[in-house]
Amino acid sequence: MKKWLTSLVAILLVFAIAIPVQAQSSGISVYYNGEKLDMTEPAFVEKGKTYVPLRSFFEELEYEVRYKSTKKQIILDWYGYESIIEVDTLKVIEFDEVVIEKLDLIYRNNTYYAPIRELEPVTVTTTRWDAATSSIYMEDDYSMLEPEEEHTPPEGFLWKVTKGEQTVYMLGSIHVGTYKMYPLRDEINKAYEASDIVVTEVDITKDPTEEEMKELEKLFTYQDGTTIKDHLSAEAYKALMELAKKLEIEGEDLEEFQTYQVWFINTMLSSGFDEGDADSVYGVDMHFLLQADEDELPIGELESFLQQYEMLAGFSPELQEQLLLETVMQYEYAFEGYEVGAGTDTLIDIWTTGDLEGLTEIAQSMKIASPEYYNALLTKRNAGMTDKIEQYLNDTQYKTYFVIAGALHFAGEDSIVAMLEKRGYKVERL
Repeated sequence: MKKWLTSLVAILLVFAIAIPVQAQSSGISVYYNGEKLDMTEPAFVEKGKTYVPLRSFFEELEYEVRYKSTKKQIILDWYGYESIIEVDTLKVIEFDEVVIEKLDLIYRNNTYYAPIRELEPVTVTTTRWDAATSSIYMEDDYSMLEPEEEHTPPEGFLWKVTKGEQTVYMLGSIHVGTYKMYPLRDEINKAYEASDIVVTEVDITKDPTEEEMKELEKLFTYQDGTTIKDHLSAEAYKALMELAKKLEIEGEDLEEFQTYQVWFINTMLSSGFDEGDADSVYGVDMHFLLQADEDELPIGELESFLQQYEMLAGFSPELQEQLLLETVMQYEYAFEGYEVGAGTDTLIDIWTTGDLEGLTEIAQSMKIASPEYYNALLTKRNAGMTDKIEQYLNDTQYKTYFVIAGALHFAGEDSIVAMLEKRGYKVERL
């Protein structure tokens, strides 16, 4: 069992559960070739994008920044090499050629901001998000000067199920990704374009309401006056405190840390593993949620994020402790100099090649390794999602649905596909 537990949380976050993206107003650091940028206004996260203040950001990169009010242009001048941002059209132009078709430029508190990743064609850098330190790392990328390889769209996982005039497209997604995954193949984009509504597990672009936050706090922290010490074995608690010391969690932060529930601490620690170039910004569900917002399509949800957190909090104490110990062990390996990652590259490869057999093997291995984990993560949730999809097939409000859920929900004997087929529906993979 232990061999598989280390990978379960990574698979959970990538293929099977969409944790909502919370907006951050500050506390984000930006590094360029290892040096921290000293920007006058803080970067912030909104709708899954990290926005930086244009003037101070580019001035830190040794650009001269000018604003032409008559033409409504922002000029970014790097030793005579100019990039022109047209405020009205949102295009970015270099040498009379458009290098960014539509920059997500916003104006707030007398300052223009833009997403740092969208600026990569201008900065000629690759950016990487480090969740553990809430930092963006930029590195020079001169590969753009070399001939680009022809893009091969990823295969992904797409199905179609119909009843009468009703159609439901089902896209098995991956919740993190890389810019190299886009654009997606035509069949996926055409299915989206033919749809009247987009439905995801949860809408990860929206913030929880005040009432929902109160409910979440009850799940995140112990409400009965106990601390994590009261819910772990002596061995597990000692290992966790040793890790907290190495991570420099101390003082008031440590006191608060110990009020968190076991599952929540494990989720936070697991998010610190290196995912390479992968980022939730490039997740398939995020991609279509942002597209639906731009196209003014309605957005529905298969679940609520509260349901997803309740699922994690509902694991038995034994499973929660075992998962936590495995995560602590991974940190120990990292401290000893071993390369420890979330295994995201392998999972992205499975999605890119559309390897349904490989995905099914993951589901089956998970079922053998931890039936409790498997049943909570997949079987029970798949049944609920299948009920929702069947409702859509009997609905008359919308004719065509574009349903997005983690790819693992569509693989194996307890999958949404299998459940729909058992109910008499013909499911076609596209």
